[in-house]
Amino acid sequence: MTNPMTFEPVILKNVCSKTYLDMFMHMIPSVELWENTEENDVNYKKINLTKLNIVTHGKYDNPLLAGVAIGLLAQIYDAGGKDYIEPAMHFCAISLKDKTTPTNFHTDNWGEGKLKVLGLLNSDWSSEKDGGGFICNDVAYKLEPTDFLIDSGLKSFFGKILFF
Repeated sequence: MTNPMTFEPVILKNVCSKTYLDMFMHMIPSVELWENTEENDVNYKKINLTKLNIVTHGKYDNPLLAGVAIGLLAQIYDAGGKDYIEPAMHFCAISLKDKTTPTNFHTDNWGEGKLKVLGLLNSDWSSEKDGGGFICNDVAYKLEPTDFLIDSGLKSFFGKILFF
């Protein structure tokens, strides 16, 4: 496996079907029902993040969504992720972003050996029309639905609606 301390971000394209993403999206509860428990003293309101935890430290906060997320991780693994990650989920969350979401610059500190996998769940999302992507280490990465970015998260990162 790759050493996260020296890892350069990589994009895996066409990892899963848009139908799988649609199924995942339809299973996510309305944002009004999200329980944003604060993890490790993180104040989500302060960092402009609406987040639904699915897996926290290997514990399934939402078993149904965790199963779907693990199914997606297995597809990412089979589509080339096996060169970078092990098929184990330490943490999984969904965050809500749109054109009005303020920038959320942050650095993840999960300890050694952890990599971050990021993607867009909206199957009809278009980076040309809607924006879409992430900035890691001051480099913008364009993503379309079914594409996933693998990154260490150890340097500056933020998810923002980026237009290309």
